Amino acid sequence: MELALEAAHDVEVGDFNFSEKNYDGALMRYQSAVEDKPRDAAIHVRMGRALEKLGRAPEAIHEYKASQEFAGPEKWSEEAKAALDRLQQHPRP
Repeated sequence: MELALEAAHDVEVGDFNFSEKNYDGALMRYQSAVEDKPRDAAIHVRMGRALEKLGRAPEAIHEYKASQEFAGPEKWSEEAKAALDRLQQHPRP
């Protein structure tokens, strides 16, 4: 239970950092959260978003694919699929 609470707090702070365009800070918090909840699709999608903003497309693709391996709300799998389609069709330099 404690790990889940720590993960939730890391995600909350990561989301705040992301909203403030502090993508490095967001990624750091999401990485901490995924250590506590490695099978959480939503955290993997959030990591993918941050990595994408940081111009790290191959790593973002890896996280989006990882998110699809785990059960979760459909919105996360749909976002991951759309991001994969976008990144694999039009890779950034």
